[in-house]
Amino acid sequence: MSADPSVDAGVAEAAAEPRPPARRACVVMLGGHPFAVDVTEAREVVVLDVTTAVPGAPSALVGVMNLRGSVLPVVEARPLLGLPVRAAVGRARALVLADGAHRAAVLIERVLGLTAFDQVQPPAAGEAPGALALGELVDEAGERATVLDARALLSAVRRGWDPDDSHAVPSDPRPAAATPTPGA
Repeated sequence: MSADPSVDAGVAEAAAEPRPPARRACVVMLGGHPFAVDVTEAREVVVLDVTTAVPGAPSALVGVMNLRGSVLPVVEARPLLGLPVRAAVGRARALVLADGAHRAAVLIERVLGLTAFDQVQPPAAGEAPGALALGELVDEAGERATVLDARALLSAVRRGWDPDDSHAVPSDPRPAAATPTPGA
């Protein structure tokens, strides 16, 4: 303890001040439910104009898109999460996720925004988060969202494409025609 009581009071006051949340998440709507992805795994939200179908691709792979000169897989994650597929509100959008060198654009219904949170909590009573979810977050306003495990989601898509997860080459290498993205 300090000889000066004002110093001790200042230390106690600083310790009692709420600190800002440690993490941020991008919250999107999938299957009518809010889902969050840590911003360290989310790269951007893109508007989809044209996707190109990939012959022989798994059902989760809608196609590929050109993102500033790079080919990016476009993924429908809702069935993997046990959710219904719903049309996008307005133009089709996707949330670009990244795990190291692996990237994919996940179709979303709409963006709800960014939120701050401290920790991922276990799911509400009676609800299992599933293999692609980490739990849920509760933001400063008390809103809840299921936190997606971007690494697990991207791995699940890669496994669907290539069970050995080694080269991810389509079984039919013939080029496919470009098609407009539904809802675009």
